[in-house]
Amino acid sequence: MTTADNKSLLGLLRPLVLGLAVLVSFPFPALADPGDEPGEDANTKAKDDANVSLLSGAYAELESQYNRYLDLYAARRISEEELASRFEVFDKSLGLESRFDEWVRAYPESYSARLARGIHRVSAAWSKRGSNFARETTDEQLRGFMELLKLAASDFQASIALYSRPVESYRHLIKISMGLGFGGGRGFLDAALKLDPEAYYPRDAYLYAITPRWGGSIRQMEVFVEECRRSALSDKNKSRLEGKHHSYLAQQAWWDKEFITASEHYLKAYRFHNEAKSLYWSGRAAMEGSSKDLAFERFDELIRVHPKYEDGYIQRGFLYETHFKNDEKAFKDYLVAADFGNSWAQNKLGWWYMTGKYVPRDFDRAELYLRRAAAQNNKSAITNLKNLDKLRKKGENN
Repeated sequence: MTTADNKSLLGLLRPLVLGLAVLVSFPFPALADPGDEPGEDANTKAKDDANVSLLSGAYAELESQYNRYLDLYAARRISEEELASRFEVFDKSLGLESRFDEWVRAYPESYSARLARGIHRVSAAWSKRGSNFARETTDEQLRGFMELLKLAASDFQASIALYSRPVESYRHLIKISMGLGFGGGRGFLDAALKLDPEAYYPRDAYLYAITPRWGGSIRQMEVFVEECRRSALSDKNKSRLEGKHHSYLAQQAWWDKEFITASEHYLKAYRFHNEAKSLYWSGRAAMEGSSKDLAFERFDELIRVHPKYEDGYIQRGFLYETHFKNDEKAFKDYLVAADFGNSWAQNKLGWWYMTGKYVPRDFDRAELYLRRAAAQNNKSAITNLKNLDKLRKKGENN
C-alpha cells in the first residue's frame, strides 16, 4: 500500500458517503453479502468469551486471546477466513463504544484493539443510518453515519502498521471505500493479496465493490472473476466466488426487472455453492417473470434436495393452489410448512378451516392454527381470530 493510497482514503469517503446514502432495502435478501463469515458453531465459545471480556473490561484477556489468533495467522497455521471469523463478534457489539475506546487507550499499539473498534464503528454507522431510502433518513442520521465511517477508516488505517499481515484491515477498507466506481479499493486489494495470495474475503469484498450497484460494471466483474480463476485461491473458494458472482448478477437483473435472467443466475449460483436460498430466489424470480411452470420446477427441486426449507413448501403450495388449482396438494404443502412453525402457513390453514375451503369447516382446528400464527405476531392471524370469534357468536345466536 503506497502513501498515496493511504492518503486517498479520506478523500474517497466524501463521494463514497453520497453513494452509501442512497442505499435502499430491496424486497429480497442480499444473498451474497460480503460480510458472511464461516465457523459459527466452532467459534461460539470463543466469541462468548470475547464478549464477556469486553463487557467486563478484561482487556488483558482480550489481548492474550486475540494475539494467539494473530500469531497463528502470521505463522500461516490458520487461514484468513478463520482469523476473520474470530473478529466477527465485534460486528455485533453495539452500544459498547466506550469499552472499545478503553481497550485502545489501554493498548494503543494493539492491532486487535484497533481492528475490533473499526469493525464495531462500521456496524454502529449502519445502525445510526438505518436502511431506509435517503429521503426518509434525517440529516442527523446521515451526519452520524459519515462521522462513524471516517472514524472506522482511521482505525483500519492505523492498524496497518501494527501487524505483519493486516489483511483484515485492507478487507474492511475495501468495504468502506466502495461506492460509485471510485478506485481506492483495488489498491487495498492488491496490498492484501501481496500479504496473502490465497485470501478469499478481500476478493469477495472487492467483487461486491465493483458491482453496478456501487458504480462498477458487469464487464469489470467478469474480468476480475477470470483473474481469480487463475489465482492462488483454493478450488473451493474459486467456486464460492463464482457463486457470489452469479448472485450479484441475479440481483442486478432483478433490479432491472429481467426476472428470467435473474432466475437463471440464481440457479447458477446454487449450482456452485448449493445454498438453498439461491434456489429459492431462482423460483421467486421466475414467479416475478410470470413463468409459473419454471418457478414450480425450482421449488419442486428445492423441496426434494432441501426438505427442511419451509419456504419452498409455501411457494409450491401457492402454485398448486393458484396456478394448478389443486387444493389437495396445496393443503399438504401448507401443512408441512405449518408443522415447521411457519406463521404464514399456519394462518392459511386456519383460514381454510374457518371458511371450509377444501377441508370441512372446523372452528376448533382453525383456532389452533390461528393462535399459533398469532403467537408469532402474524397480523392476519390476529385479525382472523377476531373474525373467528364473531362467526362463533353468530352461530350461537342462530
